[in-house]
Amino acid sequence: MATHVEIFLRPLEAVPVQSVVGEIAELVGTPLLREPKYQDEAYFGRREDVAVELFVNHGYEIYDDMPFATHPYMLRFRTLNRDVDNARSFMERTYGALKATGKFSIFSTYDLQYVLSEDIENPAAGTSS
Repeated sequence: MATHVEIFLRPLEAVPVQSVVGEIAELVGTPLLREPKYQDEAYFGRREDVAVELFVNHGYEIYDDMPFATHPYMLRFRTLNRDVDNARSFMERTYGALKATGKFSIFSTYDLQYVLSEDIENPAAGTSS
């Protein structure tokens, strides 16, 4: 059984990475601090028994029609006690909050294997800096 779910996102307008990190931290309700243990730029927070990890330029390509490459941010919800339902519930609340802002093209996946939800805007629009 998978122990994580993800949201892939792309700002619809060019914004600095730190602005995205700050907005995501506010939406998930926990500070996201730079995590040096990862080779790529990553931020980490914890809310109850769920680890929240935000990866910038995650490196995944398009796979099985999932547009990973056009959505440079990956927000992963990893359960610390194998309660995937709790992590998924937290992810779904965050997904709804991200969608409500109208600032992001987003889609969510279960264990990077299949799409749970998608609200994908034109992939040519928006960039991060």
